[in-house]
Amino acid sequence: MNRQKPPKGIEWTRIRKADGTELPGYTWNPTGGCFHGCTWRMPDGSITECYAKTIAERFTSGYPNGFEHHYWRPHSLDAPRKLKIPAGIFVGSMADLFGHWVPEEQIRQVLAVMEEAQQHTFQTLSKFPIRLPEFNPFPENVWVGVSLPAGHLMSETGGARALKAYLKHMKRIEASVRFMSIEPLWFDVAPVFEDWLKTEDKLPFEWAIIGAASNGSRVFQPSEVWTARLIELLDRRNVPIFFKGNLEWDDWRDVFPSS
Repeated sequence: MNRQKPPKGIEWTRIRKADGTELPGYTWNPTGGCFHGCTWRMPDGSITECYAKTIAERFTSGYPNGFEHHYWRPHSLDAPRKLKIPAGIFVGSMADLFGHWVPEEQIRQVLAVMEEAQQHTFQTLSKFPIRLPEFNPFPENVWVGVSLPAGHLMSETGGARALKAYLKHMKRIEASVRFMSIEPLWFDVAPVFEDWLKTEDKLPFEWAIIGAASNGSRVFQPSEVWTARLIELLDRRNVPIFFKGNLEWDDWRDVFPSS
C-alpha cells in the first residue's frame, strides 16, 4: 500500500490546516454512555459491537452502571478552557452528545464551552441527526458530524433507508463544516448518495471519513467495489476524504476540509 503507517489514536482529530501545520488531537467526554446499541455481523459470521462499549466494559470505574447509561460530568467542562494551545478536540468519543437521552441543558452547556474556547476546533459525531438542527447555528469552530446509520444487526436495506433520512436532517444543519463518518463502510452507500443528487445540487456535507469494520484486533475490509464507487462519487463532488488507518487502499487519502 502506498502510505505510511498512521499514528495510533483517532487520527482525524489531528487536524492539518491549509498552511500545513497540524493541530494536536484530543478527545473530551463531558457526557458518557450511549443507548444506540450498535452491532454488526462480520463476514465470518461473528458479531461485533461499538468500540466504545468494549472499552467502557473494561474500565468499569468510569462506567459503574454500564455503557448503556447516561453519565453527566460537569467537572470536565473546564478542560478545553485550560488547554491554551490550539487543538482538534473530538467531543464524545465515548458518547453521543446529541442522543435523545441527553438533556438539552447539558448539551447547551457543552456548546457554550466550545463557543468560548475559540482557539480550538471541535468535532462532534452523532447517530441522531434529527436533533442537530435544534442547536443551529453551531459555533464557527465546531464541525458537526453524522455517523453512518447502524443499529442492532441492521440490514443493508434498513441502513440505506435510514441514511436517506439522515441526509435530509444534515441538509438543515448550520455549521462551518458538516461531515459524515462512513466507518465502518458496511453497505454500499454510493447509490443512496446518487439518488440524493438526482434532486439536490450537492451532498449535505463537506468532508467524509471512510473506514473498515473491526472485531477486536481483526479487521474486515469493505467491498472494493463499494469503496471505489464511493470515492469516485465524492471526488466528482469535490468532497475531501480521510481514510481511517484500518482501511486498505493504494490511493491513500488523509485530506481535511478547508474551513
